[in-house]
Amino acid sequence: MRAPILSLLILLMPLRLFADEGVAVGQFENGSLGVTVFANPVPVHAGPLDVTVLVQEIPSNQPVTDATVVFSLQKVSHPSPDRVRLPAWCSSSPPGSWIEASSAHSGNKLLSGAYLPLPESGRWQLTLRIIRGASDFTESILLDVASPRNLLAVWWPLIALCPLAGALYAWRAILIRRRRGRFKPGAG
Repeated sequence: MRAPILSLLILLMPLRLFADEGVAVGQFENGSLGVTVFANPVPVHAGPLDVTVLVQEIPSNQPVTDATVVFSLQKVSHPSPDRVRLPAWCSSSPPGSWIEASSAHSGNKLLSGAYLPLPESGRWQLTLRIIRGASDFTESILLDVASPRNLLAVWWPLIALCPLAGALYAWRAILIRRRRGRFKPGAG
């Protein structure tokens, strides 16, 4: 009985696993600071983009939590016809404006992050400005943004869960009936 359930659980496991804060899309050093930029989802699609940053001291690689990090997105390719409607919780700042990162955004308090609006596909420039004491520098990363994901492709695991749960419950009921039919009390 346990083997089929274990096999089913293995089949339902995701094929791709990501770290807590996405995949590294850029890394650079400036003076005494090193910066690693993470993005989620990867590949990047139009819609809300979760960007987090890890700032570290060089050469000790100790995390820096007192740096101010701000982001700006600017479209560098031609306008795209496939625009996406952004959720209300995503920043409504227009492209080109600065959005401040927060350590409250991430479950890991060593990272600062924010949700950035990507209203359409194409090539975008993500600009980061890191300020710590007298150190103030800006770096940019180019992002190739794919078309918005199909909602069915995003939510299919949850949609499939209801019929799967119903099928498992029906299978359980059939097994209980069979067991009661075979092992009647008092027979023997």
